[in-house]
Amino acid sequence: MEDKDVTRVEKPKSAEELLKSKGVSSIEQKGQTKIQAFLGSSMAFVIVLEVMIIIFFGVLSKPGTFLTVTNFMNILLNSSQMVILAIGLTFVIASGHMDLSLGMNLILSSIIGSKVFKAVASTPELLSQGEYPRLGLGIVAGIAAAILCGMLCGGINAFTTSKLKLVPFIATLASMYIFQGAAMVICNGAQEKNLPRIFQTYFGHAKLFGVIPYQAILAIALGVIFALIMRYTRFGLYVRAIGSNRESARRAGIKVEMNCFKIYMLLGAMAGVAGCFDVARYSTTNPSGHISDGMMAIMAVVMGGTSMKGGIASVPGAMLAVLIPVTLQTGMVVLGMNSYFQLIVTGIFLIIAVYVDYVRNLKPKS
Repeated sequence: MEDKDVTRVEKPKSAEELLKSKGVSSIEQKGQTKIQAFLGSSMAFVIVLEVMIIIFFGVLSKPGTFLTVTNFMNILLNSSQMVILAIGLTFVIASGHMDLSLGMNLILSSIIGSKVFKAVASTPELLSQGEYPRLGLGIVAGIAAAILCGMLCGGINAFTTSKLKLVPFIATLASMYIFQGAAMVICNGAQEKNLPRIFQTYFGHAKLFGVIPYQAILAIALGVIFALIMRYTRFGLYVRAIGSNRESARRAGIKVEMNCFKIYMLLGAMAGVAGCFDVARYSTTNPSGHISDGMMAIMAVVMGGTSMKGGIASVPGAMLAVLIPVTLQTGMVVLGMNSYFQLIVTGIFLIIAVYVDYVRNLKPKS
């Protein structure tokens, strides 16, 4: 009886099987208790590091300056915008992509939103007098314009990476300069003036029970929503599957390019929301600011447990890790340290974040 060569055609894996085969399933490894799994996680590392930073500055600072409820609420307020950016960036990095244009997207979105607000809410003559006859309509139009602008910028990044097949690092580096240039052309390098103080009074500086900033509450609420989306929805599953193995995800029936557009546009929408937060807090725009926001958000996302290789994501970890650079900056201000040291510390912690990701990827996956 002659032997027959039988060619076996491997059946494409589903998204769930793909994640499990790559060791990035959300199911705990066998043989570990939940406590053991947590202690070995990035979340535990972030919590311990944050506590150490708080103790460090608490010991060095004068009594009643750093270890106060007011200071911790200010840290939460300062973290709000970064939390919004980190939420969206978690989806992008988990899908195996990158976005260096995030800070410039925030600036452009805030400028567009401010200009639309002024055009809808008032007239040039009344603006100079601080009168806004269509205030409510202007606020809605401004927020919508900022978010749509952010989504458009995200769509541009998705097009260059998915359709033109450019490396995300190069594509988003180029768009960073494009967005920055567009923002400077539109505002002529100047801040947007004649914005009402009502933004600060009722949201930017407002606090629940006079203690917890509303911006922090909204940022946390968005984080909870998107953490659930990442963990329990098909979209979250597809994001991690694409980051785990793009080609295998395609064979599993996932529309990779369409989902990449969704992912980048989601991040763009988050940049628009963060831009609205910025305007609400300061009642103006900051065209020359937010240069380091993108890098700090990347640091927080990676340090919080999202792998730069894709496939592994942690929205709660990213949210907690945001507190690290913000607490460091606040502590250095309290100690009266030179503001330029903040850049050095940010760079050091970015190296730590990348190294933590490197060590995490060396661990054997079951």
